[in-house]
Amino acid sequence: MRHDAILFSNLKPREFAQEVVGKTNKVDLDNPFYIVDIDDVLYKVDLWRKSIPRAKPFYAVKCNDNPIVLEVLAGLGLGFDCASIAEIETMVSLGVHPSRIIYAHPQKHISYLHRSQELGVDLMTFDCVEELYKIKEHHPYARLVLRLKVDNKKALFAMGDKFGCSEDEALHLLQLAKDLDLTIVGVCFHVGSTNEDPGAFSGAIAAARRTFDAGRDMGFDLRLLDIGGGYPGEKGFEPVFLKTADIINAGLDKHFPESYGVNIISEPGTFFVASAFTIYTKIIGKRMSESYDDTKPKEHMYYVNESVYKSFVVSLFSDDPVQPESLKDVDGPLHPSIVWGITCDGLDKIKGTCKLPDMAVSDWIYFENMGAYTLTINSQFNGFPTADIHYRASKIVEITAGALERVFRHRGLLEEFADVECIPAEKAAAELRAALCAFDDMHSFMRLAGVVRANVVWTPGKTSGTQLDDLNEPSW
Repeated sequence: MRHDAILFSNLKPREFAQEVVGKTNKVDLDNPFYIVDIDDVLYKVDLWRKSIPRAKPFYAVKCNDNPIVLEVLAGLGLGFDCASIAEIETMVSLGVHPSRIIYAHPQKHISYLHRSQELGVDLMTFDCVEELYKIKEHHPYARLVLRLKVDNKKALFAMGDKFGCSEDEALHLLQLAKDLDLTIVGVCFHVGSTNEDPGAFSGAIAAARRTFDAGRDMGFDLRLLDIGGGYPGEKGFEPVFLKTADIINAGLDKHFPESYGVNIISEPGTFFVASAFTIYTKIIGKRMSESYDDTKPKEHMYYVNESVYKSFVVSLFSDDPVQPESLKDVDGPLHPSIVWGITCDGLDKIKGTCKLPDMAVSDWIYFENMGAYTLTINSQFNGFPTADIHYRASKIVEITAGALERVFRHRGLLEEFADVECIPAEKAAAELRAALCAFDDMHSFMRLAGVVRANVVWTPGKTSGTQLDDLNEPSW
């Protein structure tokens, strides 16, 4: 896999991909590649904050651990939902403060508990008696979040059979935690991935409130509600997401009004990355299906340089999510087609019967909405390489510089800079933006733009280890 630097371009992703293909010899460009639209990620962050303002997002790293995406999200101040020590160490290495990480796996390795304690990550989930005893022995000062079970039959990937406890069981776990002198700070739930029922959040929030009341009655200072993941993020997602947001906001206002004194977080993954990633696959072979029925057209069968064992694992579960499109503009009729993966496995079918124009070997087919659970579920079966990655953005400098300016202003550093230079604050802000925009190397820029991540801020005459983050001293 090759990662290119972020290129600033006002071309749409499809036009950008056509330019990538056009600049490369057809024979040499054998790898599939992604175009990552950073603007799309920024749009999602802004939309989330406007739509569900009370729930601070803790991005689910398991969904897509692309390093540039993680840098952008870290620089914009998000928290992170990590399920393993590898994910935790990745985020800590990016300078993310441990207080911005929740270890959101109810079943944890003993060695992982030791390592998370060493790294200062103490916020973690649990859902059973055995895990409480394990935590008591190996991470006794952890701040625990009790995970409730959600039975949601309308989630493609339901979680209730594997994780979570019933409300009745929660009472028993609260009492046991009390007896073990463990610290429980909150309650969490997950309605399931690819959730098709926004209403599932209503019942889960109500159940969480009942558990909160029981826990507070037992003497626990419960101040954190984690409403989990399960949010749509594919193109055209807005109507469903906004309906979901309305249901969540209504549930929070009813069961967790601000007067109740609770901090709220969430664990979106698909929401932030699904539509930002488009994959472009090259046709390496073509054949016509055999048909003994003259009344039915023959199917065009295309073999591309990708696989269900790489980016298209979702095709093993459902044929609907992926929709192939031709990269080049092709006139003429559409034909019944099948898109096969590159491996020798007969089950490696990326897309069953679909409609595509007549295409040739070395043409390109692309698939949108490929950012969720593609890069992180990817094997080396048959030895084929992983897709390369190209990044494009049109406004990341402006937005990230603006975000950094707000951080500087919030911490008083902008005013300090203005005082030292004897200039008005607004002029100082303009100079800060100009200085940031002067960076032509994206990695250097992200190091500066992500001061939260880099653990370094500018102060007159020296650097400081101050972490610019409003969750460094949590109240829960």
